[in-house]
Amino acid sequence: MKLTRRDFIKANAAAATAAAAGVTLPQTALADSTDDIRWDKAPCRFCGTGCSVLVGTKNERVVAVKGDPESSVNQGLLCIKGYFLPKIMYGQDRLTQPLLRKKDGQYDKNGEFTSVSWDEAFDIMAEKWRKALYEKGPNGVGMFGSGQWAVWDGYAAVKLMKAGFRSNNIEPNARHCMASAVAAFIRTFGADEPMGCYDDLEQADAFVLWGANMAECHPILWARISDRRLTASHVKVAVLSTFKNRNFDLADLGIVFTPQTDLAILNYIANYIIESGNVNQEFVSQHTKFLIGNQ
Repeated sequence: MKLTRRDFIKANAAAATAAAAGVTLPQTALADSTDDIRWDKAPCRFCGTGCSVLVGTKNERVVAVKGDPESSVNQGLLCIKGYFLPKIMYGQDRLTQPLLRKKDGQYDKNGEFTSVSWDEAFDIMAEKWRKALYEKGPNGVGMFGSGQWAVWDGYAAVKLMKAGFRSNNIEPNARHCMASAVAAFIRTFGADEPMGCYDDLEQADAFVLWGANMAECHPILWARISDRRLTASHVKVAVLSTFKNRNFDLADLGIVFTPQTDLAILNYIANYIIESGNVNQEFVSQHTKFLIGNQ
């Protein structure tokens, strides 16, 4: 097999990451043979970075995976989580069929989980759904979806609930972790989204990681920050955390603070910005919401 310089770097990066995690990298992550393998695109579902993967299948089984070189996000790279997609698919502890609570062979919400066929699971689900919809109307049903849905998955789910069942009761599990961030974004930036985009990673002069362990939680984005830091001498990285982690290896400024003292540090920074006359008054007046209610 011909190995290009890029493939060699990718293979070594994958092996190093696996070694740091104390695991063995699947051979499929290193192989690049296309003999009898069908390749299709798919999103990686492990985190919200948005990486695109190429999935190799043979005899109706996933046998290989690699980063999508056409993706503007991961640019052909994958982290250890992405490389383990095929292995996780066939893990011994992975559920492969529905579990239904049963007692004496019949559905019972207080019963024990029992393996059943898909037909039986869907029949029970449809029966209970119809009963709730008939007795309570659209407000009696709801869907709790996944934060790992792709755009088309979410579109189909919303269309089913709102157009099909006339119900607004649809939520992803992201509500549990992102509701507070939404409120903070609106108050800080005036919109339900963070400022900037991934392309800024190659343009920024300074990066501040506050309570974010990107090196281990979002390795692909950390790789782009690392590349920017190591190829531009004026770029600086600051890391603030309650414990030292791998991000500190690249940090120009590393601060380990006592848990629950974040607010004191933020107040100090805010006070310094105000006292030094560096407040962007135009941006604050036009975009931030925290002044509302005090005027």
